[in-house]
Amino acid sequence: MATIRRFEDLEIWMIARQINKEIIFITKTTDLKRDFGLKDQILRSSGSVMDNIAEGFGRSSRFEFIHFLSISKGSLNEVKSQFIQCFDKNYIIEEKCNQLIFESEKLNNKIAAFIKYLNKSNYKGLKFMNRETTNTEQQTKNNKQQTINDNQDIIKTEKAAKPLGAYPHARKVGNLLFLSGIGSRSAVDNSIPGLELDDAGNIIKYDIEAECHSVFANVKAVLEASGSSWDKIVDVTVFLTNMKVDFPKYNKIYADYFSGVEACRTTVEIKSLPTPIAIELKVIATLE
Repeated sequence: MATIRRFEDLEIWMIARQINKEIIFITKTTDLKRDFGLKDQILRSSGSVMDNIAEGFGRSSRFEFIHFLSISKGSLNEVKSQFIQCFDKNYIIEEKCNQLIFESEKLNNKIAAFIKYLNKSNYKGLKFMNRETTNTEQQTKNNKQQTINDNQDIIKTEKAAKPLGAYPHARKVGNLLFLSGIGSRSAVDNSIPGLELDDAGNIIKYDIEAECHSVFANVKAVLEASGSSWDKIVDVTVFLTNMKVDFPKYNKIYADYFSGVEACRTTVEIKSLPTPIAIELKVIATLE
């Protein structure tokens, strides 16, 4: 690891990229391209495998690298499950499904081996390499402090839309993760997909389907930043601003995303939300 200067040189990242490229090809050449829910899920999951390896490497801390590699493994398991969905929906043949699962399992084993290596390594990372200790007691104290710093219970991430007030994206309490209300605003530019407003700020039209995909993406980003994952969601409260019109479309898309998750759910209608979004989620998930 000491000789590797770029995340692009990591074997696990290169394998993750190759799997991602195969997925992109499938989304463009098979009927998966019309299954927008599953297509979005598998592209985000496979991209998360690559991105978390890269982000962990860039943190310049062994402890943080291990944390992000664990998130990458979780996303990789999502990808495997989505390969099976693609097979079940006849988007890929059994031979191709087995090949992709084999490649994913090979990568999973390599990431696990890398985590094991990092756990045993004395390498601290550039962030801490120049710190000196005077004795064993001080070193132990530093290690404990590092563990605390790397496992903060307050979660904020740039991969989800910025909170509108003095609150975090999520907070850890024991083995539970509580997410603040997550809306459909884009993490990139704060825009709301499909929304059109008049000069007075009144809604001309909105796209509940686009907002559903966006809010689920934001929730997934917060879960992964917290060390949890989509399959660990246990309770969801959904707020809609137009139950009569939007519930059928939202309910159908929800079923695609939450297939097999079996999370408890409550859906309520409210008059409005702080921004002109049409949907917001309040989520509770578990942590390993």
